[in-house]
Amino acid sequence: MCGIAGIIDEKMNCHGVALAAMCDAISHRGPDDWGYLAIEGSSVLSGGRVREPVMVPATVFLGHRRLSIIDLEGSSQPLSNEDGSIWVSFNGEIYNYLELAASLRSKGHILREKGDTEVLVHLWEEYREGMLEHLSGMFALAIYDTKAGELFLARDRFGEKPLFYSQEGGVFSFASELQAFWPLPWFSGEENLLAAGQYFKYSFVPTPATIYRHVSALPPGNFLKFKNGSLSVKPYWKPSVIGVDGNWSLEELDSLIEDSVAARLMADVPLGSFLSGGIDSGLVTAAMARRSSQKVKTFTISLGADLRDESKEAAQSSSALGTEHRCFTVSPDFVAVSEMLARHYGQPFADYSAVPTYCVSSETRRFVKVALTGDGGDELFCGYERYLSSRYSRLFGIVPKFFRLPLAVLTARMAAGKSYAGQVADFVLSAGPPHWKLENHAALYHEWRQKNCFNSDLWTAMISANEQERDIAAAYYREAPSPNPIERLLEVDQRLSLSDEMLAKVDTASMAVSLECRAPLLDHRLAAYANRMPLSAKLDGTRSKAALRDLAVRRLPKGMDSLPKKGFTLPLDKWLRGPLRDWGHGMIFDKREDWNYCLRPEAVSRLWDEQQKGSRDNTMRLWSIISFVLWKKAMSDARQKHSVTLQ
Repeated sequence: MCGIAGIIDEKMNCHGVALAAMCDAISHRGPDDWGYLAIEGSSVLSGGRVREPVMVPATVFLGHRRLSIIDLEGSSQPLSNEDGSIWVSFNGEIYNYLELAASLRSKGHILREKGDTEVLVHLWEEYREGMLEHLSGMFALAIYDTKAGELFLARDRFGEKPLFYSQEGGVFSFASELQAFWPLPWFSGEENLLAAGQYFKYSFVPTPATIYRHVSALPPGNFLKFKNGSLSVKPYWKPSVIGVDGNWSLEELDSLIEDSVAARLMADVPLGSFLSGGIDSGLVTAAMARRSSQKVKTFTISLGADLRDESKEAAQSSSALGTEHRCFTVSPDFVAVSEMLARHYGQPFADYSAVPTYCVSSETRRFVKVALTGDGGDELFCGYERYLSSRYSRLFGIVPKFFRLPLAVLTARMAAGKSYAGQVADFVLSAGPPHWKLENHAALYHEWRQKNCFNSDLWTAMISANEQERDIAAAYYREAPSPNPIERLLEVDQRLSLSDEMLAKVDTASMAVSLECRAPLLDHRLAAYANRMPLSAKLDGTRSKAALRDLAVRRLPKGMDSLPKKGFTLPLDKWLRGPLRDWGHGMIFDKREDWNYCLRPEAVSRLWDEQQKGSRDNTMRLWSIISFVLWKKAMSDARQKHSVTLQ
């Protein structure tokens, strides 16, 4: 697991210092080693890979920060083939690299290293972009072919590893994190107003956009080619959810999970598992325990008396599975961690469960360097409540829009005095068919909230944008081939919120402390199998994740199969009315200039007052504003501190 960066400038400037600044900005992703490379034409300058900035003019600069997991003493990057004509800078793990290496040797390729990185340059020689079909793993990679004068970037199928690129100031650059672009002297930071609107609508900026006008995110399952100033992006894979009745078995699903976990135990460093009280991480840990000769190290956090605490259930699973378990009682410094994570995300990101994710990652890193997770189980097997509630949303969506507001007021009055009164009203206002509901989350800025809270500039940017680019979730829904609306929702989640929210959260929070996380349930063969399973095997009446619950009966402690989903979060709604009230108020209203070009101040004041009175739960709407301000501050501070100049 690593961080990668690169610069291509056809004007042949000296960007050695700029490249080093990019790599320094992501040093947490690879504290063990680093390397730089400069290429002009077909020649590698300064004798090849070096550990000091290359201070000569060149067209191509490649950089790498390494977290050593496999082949600890070898496989330093950037790494080349035998004649130095092809170079790679790579972030991730290729789980089938031993089989690939054997196949390449049989074709006459000479491999000198023991790790997984070297297979990539030889796969490029053999298959070019077709190499991606042969890879099983999580990755963001950059290959430069000196003979062809071509850069090749690629990202894994589900987007476990991030990759961003930019064309600005006549320079092409790429990096593992957005903050790597901040030190570049040509980086303008010009904001993408449409992306800001999408952020307030989704709570994250959907790929391929970023909050920056001149920076894009490479989508999962896509590759990019850059040559002679020309850029092209193409998909090589995407999930397809179409159930086939009866064409599956619990035994085969169990075997696929077992094989996927076994492949992810490959490491030359200590590894363990996140173990919550849920089914997904429990099944992953159970498979680890069956495959390990020693006790599996498992980790969870306790949030104290909060109802969403799962430490008791995690301890029960650990006892049954015989793991070496550690539970960390965490009272996070929410403000400090949120400020730090804002820098690492590099753009607004409003999923505040990133804080406990960071806390468990930080504590886990004291004992292991790699942790397996249960990520992907909800998106593959219908684990979220919204798959069930979509039926009710469609029903309420029949109500004409002009009658929706008085109906929302009426339902709120009927629920007066109840904690959920405000949520009921927002549910009615945002209800509709699936493609509509995907764009109108009840807890966020749905259409009614947008009309009342977005200022004229942002509202104009949203309604005047191309619908395909603005409403990403609805576009994915329309593209999904299944006639079943819930299967289409699953496909949308696998293409959008899984990569841009869930995996982005875990990767950023864990890599901030140099911890590698692996998600066995996202093995592409396992995922393809799950996506062909009939919907009834995932959502059996009101029983979510039915197949995984059936496996839990076999593999986990009694009763674990019937536990409801709690989620990995914090009671921020209460905190904003209590210990974080003054801080939250200051972040929003003392920093109006950071958001008032997007939102109307009087509307935001109403949101705050409703939150304090307890008449509405505006937690996510208010937190999205605070996160917006935190991002602005993080970028401003970093650019003042770490700016570099061209030499």
